[in-house]
Amino acid sequence: MITTLRKSLKYFVITFLNAGMLLFLLFYWVDLIEITFDEWQVFIDLFWLFLYTLSNLVVLRLLVSFFRWRKFGSLRKKMIISVLVTLLASSSLYYRYLGKVYENKIVNVEVRESLNNKITEVEGGLANGHKAENLTYEEYMYITELNWFPEVPEAASRISYSYDYDGFLPDYSFSLEYDLPLEVQVDTMSYEGEQFMKGRSFEIIDGKKRVSYYEWLQ
Repeated sequence: MITTLRKSLKYFVITFLNAGMLLFLLFYWVDLIEITFDEWQVFIDLFWLFLYTLSNLVVLRLLVSFFRWRKFGSLRKKMIISVLVTLLASSSLYYRYLGKVYENKIVNVEVRESLNNKITEVEGGLANGHKAENLTYEEYMYITELNWFPEVPEAASRISYSYDYDGFLPDYSFSLEYDLPLEVQVDTMSYEGEQFMKGRSFEIIDGKKRVSYYEWLQ
């Protein structure tokens, strides 16, 4: 019994090494930006990683039984097949994780590192919140790709936002400020309902239009 268990462990080590590699890749591409704008995705990825690892253990256990039943080949061949089955079963996770590593750590590494240094928590409001000041147009537009925040004109500079939200309830408040050259047209607006309001206004400060936008839902 002990000998059989030891032989089986040789195959199961493959699963745990594979899970360790995937876990390393997962935490390598996760950063403050990922947690801030997609906070549940990390837990979802961990859940899927657990399921993949558990299912792979089951598959390898069946594979070991098959090897014994058919008295299949050498240990080297068995190990190669086990590795290939493990990698094939985890291929979708490797595809996602390596894609995120490429996107977060190579393509967008500069803008993400800059945002990591500028984004901070909102304190004293609803359950969750984050804010940032003095963002560039490129940095803010990168955020709009990750969240629902409204876009701003390409000429915008010194962009600041504050987003405060409940998380479970739909309640939130959002404010946005940015500078525009005087020649850029700004459409002012104001809407106020029972539970929702939003508006846009501007004032001239130091030869620039300082635009203020807000949304509020309760």
